[in-house]
Amino acid sequence: MSITDILAHHDLILKEGAIIEVLRRSHNVTLHPRLENVLLVYDAAGKQALSQIYNEYITVAHKAGIPIMICAPTWRANKERLAEADESRNVNKDAVAFMKHVRSTWREWQDNILIGAITGCKNDAYKPDEGLTTQEAYDFHSWQIDKLVEAGVDYLIAETLPSAQEAAGIARAMSKTRIPYFIGFVINTEGTIFDGSTLEHAFNVIDTLCDPAPVGFVICCSYPSFLNAGKQPDSVLSRLVGYLANASSKSQTDLDGSTSLQIDDVADWGKRMIALNKNYGVKILGGCCGTDARHLQYIVDNISI
Repeated sequence: MSITDILAHHDLILKEGAIIEVLRRSHNVTLHPRLENVLLVYDAAGKQALSQIYNEYITVAHKAGIPIMICAPTWRANKERLAEADESRNVNKDAVAFMKHVRSTWREWQDNILIGAITGCKNDAYKPDEGLTTQEAYDFHSWQIDKLVEAGVDYLIAETLPSAQEAAGIARAMSKTRIPYFIGFVINTEGTIFDGSTLEHAFNVIDTLCDPAPVGFVICCSYPSFLNAGKQPDSVLSRLVGYLANASSKSQTDLDGSTSLQIDDVADWGKRMIALNKNYGVKILGGCCGTDARHLQYIVDNISI
């Protein structure tokens, strides 16, 4: 089924937890200073490490009989960074091909695994002043988005966006492909985007600008309490389909560059995530910094309670 069919027929869809942070803290592989984890798809040890992490998340979904969305590690694989790294291979296509191989090992269950690919902001995800204008973002991100579509993804997703303007440009570029897509923002503890925009404003701008509009919006890299869901208008909650939460309730500023792993109680994280699903209809639940398979496992073990 397509991602839109999955959303229509399931009240819960899992998404992967942390990838880059798990790799970084394992010390088993070396991440590229500008491209992060994407070049690991060319390395035997890297492929093994990636496969192990993705398969741990898929195993949780498989045992629970719940569909899962996983993403190629393309967060930083934009044209500029690839050029800076003197990388001439079709990295985006090869990363998606790697994910398709991971999915194929699940044989008769692979139809429940949807493969997407991540587009990130051009610059720092925590510095909205470095964000692009809408037109700049459209021009800059279109190259990578077109490469991902050529690779044959099931959906596109932009993650950790701190600026409504850059998000709008990415959404325009994704919209033209006619592939289902999601736009994901980072929010602060008050439930607003880092550039000061409200979610209501950003969602409305993008929905008005793009045809087709995103399948829905996602919050990334933010503890579930940051949404302040009870204070959000219906116009936000009706378009918010996913939450990819950090494991710590500390602000992103406090977490950035931390030398130790920051994790709140998994049960507190999980209960808050389940509440977003049960009380506000947020169907896609996954993890970001600090999370691992335990977090997804808590959700599936307790979602019906």
